[in-house]
Amino acid sequence: MPRQVNMQIKNTFSLILLLLFSFMIPSICPAWEDFPRNEQGSYLDSAGSDDAEEEYYPSEDEENPFYSDYSDSEDVSEGSFQYGDDEEGAQNEVQQPAASLRPPPLEPGDPINLAEKSIRLGRIPYRSLRELMTQAVPLLRFLQKETGAKEVRLVSNRTNYASVLDSLARGSIDFAWVGPTAYLSRRDKDKLMPVAKARFGGKTAYRGVFIAPAKGRVQGVEDLKGATIGFVDPESASGYVYPVYLLRSLGIDPARDAKVLFLHNHDNVLRAVFSGKVEAGVCLEETLNSIKDKALLSRIIVLAKTDEIPSDVIVCRQDCPINLREGFLSALLNVNEQTLPKSPTFMAAFDDDFASVESLMQYVDAPMPAPKKSQVKQQKK
Repeated sequence: MPRQVNMQIKNTFSLILLLLFSFMIPSICPAWEDFPRNEQGSYLDSAGSDDAEEEYYPSEDEENPFYSDYSDSEDVSEGSFQYGDDEEGAQNEVQQPAASLRPPPLEPGDPINLAEKSIRLGRIPYRSLRELMTQAVPLLRFLQKETGAKEVRLVSNRTNYASVLDSLARGSIDFAWVGPTAYLSRRDKDKLMPVAKARFGGKTAYRGVFIAPAKGRVQGVEDLKGATIGFVDPESASGYVYPVYLLRSLGIDPARDAKVLFLHNHDNVLRAVFSGKVEAGVCLEETLNSIKDKALLSRIIVLAKTDEIPSDVIVCRQDCPINLREGFLSALLNVNEQTLPKSPTFMAAFDDDFASVESLMQYVDAPMPAPKKSQVKQQKK
């Protein structure tokens, strides 16, 4: 009997050791140190389920040498696109922005010692954090080597685009990788300037797509009136601004004719559409293309695509030291498909590259005229 007890104790102890060892593997394996772990396991392959949204954002004291979280920064409503009261006479086509005096630029800061510099690159949370880190880590390592900096870290926020630019305006980060509309909405207020723009697979533009459940009420763009629509963020080009432009050009004002929800990133929009929590959604076309399961894709339909949107831009404050700005740009320009096969490449960016975006933003920001009484009567009939 005592022998059986001893064997049971030994087996139990061995099982405990085995379990402890299995939990220790991620912490001692270098490949795991680069990526945050998600305890919920809710990813796009289970988008059709009612699992909770993917929400895992490590703090600086966790074993992730590339990531910082600024989720505690204050939300800022400035820079969001708001509709004013309905007025007659709103223009129905995109006009070139009126010439306006830009504030004088700031003087660049004093040169710094890059070898002692920890470069912080802010990234808007357009995808899940795991997806961002998977894409970013090889690029961060490359930029650290090319710049000769002490390190290059990724900084993001779990819920909104504005907080990344807030961090740049405060000087908490050195560069921000954002969409063109987010940059232009804060350019003059926060004294920002473009550094480089991204090319994905050689393309310098992308699109947003309207999607809906294949068996849902919404089967066309005209059905979006009265629908619940999931957007990404007020400063997202493909997830809000360009889609709103498309709707307004068709006579649909989402602020008046639909229920608008902001779901924080493109993956969340997909989940909400798959689970039926929204009647339609808008997301980056590439997010939709990343789904390889044809059975899953058959459950949704594409209602429309936006115009092409100039690619993402990396920006900095105007008072960024010249050697830091030029060193970072030089490193970005050296990225190529041979050294980093899955990374975007980059080219120098200038404000003239975004003139069309600026005029479209002015159109979207203008109040939309209320429907005429005769139109309302016809709709009621």
